[in-house]
Amino acid sequence: MSDDAPEFADPERYAELAAFDGEYRDLWWNSDFLALMAKRWRLAGKRALLDVGCGAGHWGCLVLGLMDEAATLTGVDAEAAFLDYARERAEAKGFKDRSRFVEGRVEALPFPDASFDVVTCQTVLIHVADAELALREMIRVLRPGGVLICCEPDNLAGDLALLGTSVETPDVDTLAILALLMRCQRGKRALGEGDERVGHRLAAHMGRLGLSEVRGYTNDRCMQLFPPYDPAMRLVIEQERSWAEQGIGIFAGTEHDARRWWDAADSEAPGSDDDFERGWGAIRRHVDGFVEQSGRGAFSAGRGFVFYVVSGVR
Repeated sequence: MSDDAPEFADPERYAELAAFDGEYRDLWWNSDFLALMAKRWRLAGKRALLDVGCGAGHWGCLVLGLMDEAATLTGVDAEAAFLDYARERAEAKGFKDRSRFVEGRVEALPFPDASFDVVTCQTVLIHVADAELALREMIRVLRPGGVLICCEPDNLAGDLALLGTSVETPDVDTLAILALLMRCQRGKRALGEGDERVGHRLAAHMGRLGLSEVRGYTNDRCMQLFPPYDPAMRLVIEQERSWAEQGIGIFAGTEHDARRWWDAADSEAPGSDDDFERGWGAIRRHVDGFVEQSGRGAFSAGRGFVFYVVSGVR
């Protein structure tokens, strides 16, 4: 891999980084919260669902499960390799005959105008260069009266929450981590690889693009961890330990990509190699503390995260 190539550009590596295998991503949601949102989105009677950037199909299958038994799911993703994951998940959930998955980019969706009653995405807009361009294309394929549903984080705010664990993190380390994250996020935007804070901008984007009934909520799920761990907690612990073994924390991604973003950032707040090492070292200490504590069944965390759920009607 060249120094300027994103590590996540490799489909197999991205699948590992995004936890496509298993049920980890389904743990982001409480089922009763989704049932409430289905009423607010008036999903009853809507028949055609599009999941943009469907990945392994977790989110699309969850939303389809909130809809009428006659509803259908179309998933679209720019990475053809992900579509097999999605087909397998849909079949496992009993949706094989109600779903299809096709290759395509959010900036140029391969569908006619006004094709779907519901268009949705989850953790997709944090990876695109121009969120409004992507949203405009999603609105194009939405029927009049249809609903657009976007679920995206504000990862700077969320990362600060994720530092709240039983691992004691000194203030100096917290500040070094935040300085690294802020610079890396600027670098990611500069490279056109997405906006880690797009979640809090969604409502404004939808308003500018002419949607009505724009409503914003925050996901109510906390993956709370405390011993003795129940099965869902153990799944989370196992996933995070798998990342830790590869030198990855639950924020900042891999060191390779963090370094790329750090180097690409503007000069608003100049950063030296020493500054990067200081921030990355603080992340490693936090990860090492998690590994040590979880290994002896002593780790605990609130695991709240800042995840916006925003919808609008065409």
